[in-house]
Amino acid sequence: MPLKVLVVGASRGVGLQVTRALVEGGDKFEVFALVRSQEKASKALGSYASRVKFIHGDITKKESLILACQGMDAVVCGVGAQSGWRLPGWNQYTPKYVDYIGVQYLVQAAVHNRVQKFVYVSSLGVTRPWLPIVFCLNALYGRVLHWKSLAEKSLRDAYRQHDDLAYYIVRPGGLNDKEGDHHGIIFDQGDTSLGSITRRDVATVCVACVSEESPPNVTFEIINDMQNPAGDLKGISTLVPDSFHFSPSRGR
Repeated sequence: MPLKVLVVGASRGVGLQVTRALVEGGDKFEVFALVRSQEKASKALGSYASRVKFIHGDITKKESLILACQGMDAVVCGVGAQSGWRLPGWNQYTPKYVDYIGVQYLVQAAVHNRVQKFVYVSSLGVTRPWLPIVFCLNALYGRVLHWKSLAEKSLRDAYRQHDDLAYYIVRPGGLNDKEGDHHGIIFDQGDTSLGSITRRDVATVCVACVSEESPPNVTFEIINDMQNPAGDLKGISTLVPDSFHFSPSRGR
């Protein structure tokens, strides 16, 4: 039986690449996408759209997420707010409401429906607000990495209460749209890395998590290894699961 996988954030960015990668997995996956606009998502997916089942919903609407998660084996969350700061009353899709509260709603919906695997695409640097690039991102884009850090905690706290559920928190470096599969991937833990990675390579890692190539309940960083060609994902199997007394900056 194919795994039923729901992608949230499938219309652009990493979520779009994850959706394509899952479709390319053939009969291994039955791919679902939570979308606000099926027309927009279909256009972005192109020829892949015919093999995706669309579910209308919104990351900021809790009730739509409960329904979307029903019957799923895995959720991959690749959402990201498209706006930073907004005036009061115009804040529905800022980082606070998308990257934190919305993700929190999605985690709650997944736990409610006993979704076995939850893959969350966060960001490298979430525990290092003093880094210049992180400081700038938080200042310009509504404290986006601060909210992602809180979303990580919500996922850990919710999923660690259930022995039969597993989470995977993926912290990619700076994202770019170069072709994937051209360089190796460095796996690290402890949020000490610096570097960049293609969105396609992030998607490859997310699919590997869905396929259980990684140990469960892990938080890790990934960047491209520019000195070496693409190879296998052997680094993913050596990741260390988060301990009960997890420290985001130590990764243990």
